[in-house]
Amino acid sequence: MASKRAKRIYKARAATAECVNAQARNRGLQRLLVRGLEKVRAVALLHALAHNMTRVLAFGMIAEAAA
Repeated sequence: MASKRAKRIYKARAATAECVNAQARNRGLQRLLVRGLEKVRAVALLHALAHNMTRVLAFGMIAEAAA
């Protein structure tokens, strides 16, 4: 973290990855209520799908694809 390049990378990460984590927490992904790798993977993938769908809707990509 001493170099300027590392500081830029860390700042960019904070703007992208941390935002996704905060949104997942706001959607209820604070604690997993299932047990087992298969079920945990399913819950995580559903949250990832929900995030991706909200991003697509927010950016209006569906209207562009239909045109």
